[in-house]
Amino acid sequence: MILAVLAGMMVTMAGNPVYAQSGALAMATPKRAAAPQLLTFDRVLVYEQTDYNGSVVRYQVLLNTKTGEFGFDKKLANLSLPGMGNSFTFAIGQPDGTYRIYVNDRIDGKVIVPYYAGKAYYSPSRGNSCQVRFRKRYHATGREGSQYGLTASEYKASLGRRDTESLWVAEVPFNPYPLYLFNELALEAKLPDAHSINLSSYLAHNELIVQSKKEYYSELVNGKPATSTLKLIFFGPIRHTFDATGYRARR
Repeated sequence: MILAVLAGMMVTMAGNPVYAQSGALAMATPKRAAAPQLLTFDRVLVYEQTDYNGSVVRYQVLLNTKTGEFGFDKKLANLSLPGMGNSFTFAIGQPDGTYRIYVNDRIDGKVIVPYYAGKAYYSPSRGNSCQVRFRKRYHATGREGSQYGLTASEYKASLGRRDTESLWVAEVPFNPYPLYLFNELALEAKLPDAHSINLSSYLAHNELIVQSKKEYYSELVNGKPATSTLKLIFFGPIRHTFDATGYRARR
């Protein structure tokens, strides 16, 4: 019994007991690791672009059908990154016109930089103004086609005396504007743009470009009309995640 008491105290020279503080031997509690923050995408859009010289480029854009967010991976999207190098890691385009650019910078570390496309593109009256411009430029051919669960209609426009443009458009349950406007951001990262995907001046918030083809008989390449195309060659399921753990808003 006496030994048990002595184990919990120290005795001074004066003989007065001094009990040891219980916290003196306590181990420091390690900090918990930050919970992983994963951005998920369940669909992928694969476009193939052919320029006037016949060069072919493909790029993939990710989509979360629940949130309407588009994801731009620097490798999948075949992004050009002049000046940004390896610091750019990922980008998110939201259906309200805001973008989040994920950057791993040598000085600031992992940061998120906001960008904005402009409120005018997302105004409620945007669809009506686009429809007016679309009808002035394009006319329906009456042709339709279905692929990847999308039903598209063909339209044609005159680009000059003999030059023409054909366009296939499908109605979709998501807003493609974050895709259309990505290259319009004041951002060095760009999608391949030999044949622009930005038809936000003509297509409404629920209209997706499936194919665009321009033929210029006024300009010949190897004795044939100069032709450029942009075509959706796949739209379907995917399981893709981006690990956004540790990224913080740039101050």
